[in-house]
Amino acid sequence: MKTVIKLVICLLSLTSFAQVAPLENHTWYLEKLVINNTDFFVPSGFSNSYFANFANGADYSLNAPCYPIQGTLNYSQNQTFNINDASTPLDCDGLPRQITEYDEKIMFSINLSNNPFFYVFSYKSNYIELTITNANGDQAIYRNQQLGVSSNEKLEVDLYPNPATSSFQLDISAGSNIKTVRIFSVNGKEEMHFKKPQSSYNVSQLSPGIYFVKIEGEIGQKMKKIIIE
Repeated sequence: MKTVIKLVICLLSLTSFAQVAPLENHTWYLEKLVINNTDFFVPSGFSNSYFANFANGADYSLNAPCYPIQGTLNYSQNQTFNINDASTPLDCDGLPRQITEYDEKIMFSINLSNNPFFYVFSYKSNYIELTITNANGDQAIYRNQQLGVSSNEKLEVDLYPNPATSSFQLDISAGSNIKTVRIFSVNGKEEMHFKKPQSSYNVSQLSPGIYFVKIEGEIGQKMKKIIIE
């Protein structure tokens, strides 16, 4: 009997891993939102600025021009997850109204009150489609490849050390330069603003806690989470 129970637990674990693994193996580019049976495609010119990543069995992030989101979630056995928390810096300076409104649609669709979220994969000839449906029946449609642009460039940034105490450094992908670096609290308040790239970013004035570092480069922007000790 114990052997049977162990086997069942093992099979359930393998099933859970098989469902979660495709999520964590790819970067997912948002194609459109479906809200109240109406399609809302990503605004023109920003087709690859919206992408999601899932990692470590609990972490997720959604890059967006106005309201990038980071948080944690819990997976269930039946291809569902519940979002535990979600944080975003409130920073939309200089962005068109259509971007602000689109980002707001995303924020409302992944509100914690819309738990649970059901996800399903569709395997196409040359890409995988991910559909995430919230409790209201609204959907977000993603692909595991960029959405047909002439350039495949994407800003890649490493931030270290993390956790940090008094300073951190940034290592940016070749062929790009940092323009500005801004640091936000989890409540969306801008705490620091570096208008020029630095060899080392002094954050000794920050209190211990979790912050978001928004890096703007020549080919895009990136949001990184940092812990200050």
